[in-house]
Amino acid sequence: MKTPCEIIVGRILPTIRGEVVRLLSSKYKMKQTEISKALGITQASVSQYLSKDRGTDLEIMKIFPEIAKCAEEMALGISKGTARDAQISLMCAACMKIRGEKSFCKFHREAIGLEECKICNG
Repeated sequence: MKTPCEIIVGRILPTIRGEVVRLLSSKYKMKQTEISKALGITQASVSQYLSKDRGTDLEIMKIFPEIAKCAEEMALGISKGTARDAQISLMCAACMKIRGEKSFCKFHREAIGLEECKICNG
């Protein structure tokens, strides 16, 4: 049994982070070491995101297209030197927005095999 938060942590957040890493590298031309420092992750993690060994979930991107917009907003802020607390706020806001959507509730119900579920929002 997986809780909604486990799905967020296991699938949504890595997908957002992967998109942010790819944007910082391709669009904003940041080096892996710069990205790792900005995100507080290892350079090896950045490399895995860039090689799509981590944080590439096409199913999640299709179900939650707002991830692309969120990632773009975060990458832009990071490229401009936005404070880390503001970056964290953006990530939390994205998580809460996705968590509150009916599409997330449906995804969660299917993931845990329940027809009726009142855990999320409907």
